[in-house]
Amino acid sequence: MKLIKNFIVIASMVLLFAGCVDDDFDVPPIDIPHVDFAANTTIADLKAMYSGVGLDSIDTNIIITGIVVANDESGNFYKQLEIQDNTGGIEVRVDRYDLYTQYKVGQRVYIKCQGLFLGNYGGLVQIGYKYQGAIGRIPDAIVDQHIFRDSLPGTPPAPINTTIPGLSSSYLSMLIQIDSVHFAEVGSKFAESDAITNRTILDRQGHTLILRTSNYANFASESLPAGEGSIRGILSIYNGTYQLYIRDLNDLVNWDENASLPFLETFSSNPLINNTWLTYSAASNKNWTYNSSNGNPGGCMEINGYGADGASDDWLISPEFNLTSATAASIKFELWTQYTDNGTPQPMKIYILENYSDGDPSSFATNITDRCNMPAANSRVWTSSGTVDISDFTGKKVRLAFHYTSSGIGSSTSTLWRLDNVAIDF
Repeated sequence: MKLIKNFIVIASMVLLFAGCVDDDFDVPPIDIPHVDFAANTTIADLKAMYSGVGLDSIDTNIIITGIVVANDESGNFYKQLEIQDNTGGIEVRVDRYDLYTQYKVGQRVYIKCQGLFLGNYGGLVQIGYKYQGAIGRIPDAIVDQHIFRDSLPGTPPAPINTTIPGLSSSYLSMLIQIDSVHFAEVGSKFAESDAITNRTILDRQGHTLILRTSNYANFASESLPAGEGSIRGILSIYNGTYQLYIRDLNDLVNWDENASLPFLETFSSNPLINNTWLTYSAASNKNWTYNSSNGNPGGCMEINGYGADGASDDWLISPEFNLTSATAASIKFELWTQYTDNGTPQPMKIYILENYSDGDPSSFATNITDRCNMPAANSRVWTSSGTVDISDFTGKKVRLAFHYTSSGIGSSTSTLWRLDNVAIDF
């Protein structure tokens, strides 16, 4: 009987306490950061203050503001922020992990620059702190004395639409977008597991841009997709060469993996091994050969009649291109030449071959040399043909051919020619 009474008492107490529970909770206030000072210098003006050599200390009350366009969330940027205003962008080096938790893309920040330093790495102007005589990261202990958030993250700036030839130093550390591009190393990983890795972005005219990816990026092991689309990223530079860093795979925009792509041959490997390209020698024991090191850059194709057993007559022939459904087509290539053939005013000629399969190409050939910008004799510089219109060959199956001749075998009767970066767009 006593046990039952104790149970009733306990149950009553439980019900009493349960009735005292308030189901309404106070919502914690949202902490919206706000600065009570204004910027007095643009990013472009700040960068213009840099002397260009070594470190410059910032000794005056300079304040800049910008929007975060890249942070360390994916791992492709390490301890750094990229911010921009409407005049330019700058890389901010910060000795703190997980910056993205505070400085999200779209976050406006103000930077009190006094006490910090300007420097450069490979030609890219950066703001940070001194480290062993070079530009380093702002120490974690003083970050909050210099970098201030203002309001909640908003919509980030739209990327600057540009082209590979249109890249400019004014776009450095800014978000850009390039349309109608593809990758040269389709199927390769964005980055190898043991090192930051360069890959190649190509446009339809054969212009190239380095895509640089950290092996610590969370997408490093993903494969470069086939096809074509637009690519966004932060423009950087190293020793005069532009580089692009994407923030994550969302920076591949409107990507069509089934897109029909133009042809580009950079001769990164020997195309004669598997008969991708063909040769035909009508005279002499010399022929077109692969040169692995003298291209622009990398490998190239080469011919030289010097020392042959007679005057040369040699053809290099591209793969076949089906233009039957094309409405327009163009070609572009680069040539390099050395020495002068006194007996042959035009040692290199360019042809379009129709319905060619093998044997002597001459009966299939239409000379288009006069449409092309050709290098001067003995120029010894890589010369672009320019974009050469071959739309009159649409509706046909064609090949591109390079025809070399010499008048003899000596130094004044034979020439050296190199070919690289052959592009066909249709």
